[in-house]
Amino acid sequence: MDPGQLTFHIREMLRRLRKERGWSLEQLAEATGVSKPMLGQIERGLSNPIVITLWKIAGGLGVPFSTFFEMPESSLRVVHRDEQPVVLDDEGRISVRNVLSIRTPHVVELFCVTLLPMGEHRAQTHGQHVTEGIWVLQGALTLQLGEQSYVLEEGDAVSFEAAHAHPYSNTTKSPCTYLNLLSYSQG
Repeated sequence: MDPGQLTFHIREMLRRLRKERGWSLEQLAEATGVSKPMLGQIERGLSNPIVITLWKIAGGLGVPFSTFFEMPESSLRVVHRDEQPVVLDDEGRISVRNVLSIRTPHVVELFCVTLLPMGEHRAQTHGQHVTEGIWVLQGALTLQLGEQSYVLEEGDAVSFEAAHAHPYSNTTKSPCTYLNLLSYSQG
């Protein structure tokens, strides 16, 4: 999906989700913590939201992050690399690729994330009943959970309940690439 298509798709999905709930932009702003003007700009296609903004919107709406990238599904779906939506953040120091989303019996999302040297992603809460898993493919990643820091190196993995903020950083001089798995249970 090219950037123009992605902007249009995010805009349409946000508008649809808001209208399904019967919410005004003001109500959506209250639920997500994203300003009403920013939400309006996204819905009009005048602004491309950064990763953290999309996470806030998804959390406030109670939908998976990948909702903003998905196309209608069939029983078989091949997702070629050039069709996988990519969102850049932190001045290009982090790229998040939505590799795959599975919706039965509950939602599972798989992302491939590249965090450039000195890059940081301040991941916010994903809501209750969300488990997150990380598997480092290349480099080293520092994960902050509460007061505890965990340094994950190539091949290391971790899983945790994602109900609290959990920043990631790459404090090395080499890029870090990791798979990020989110599983949304029904509670």
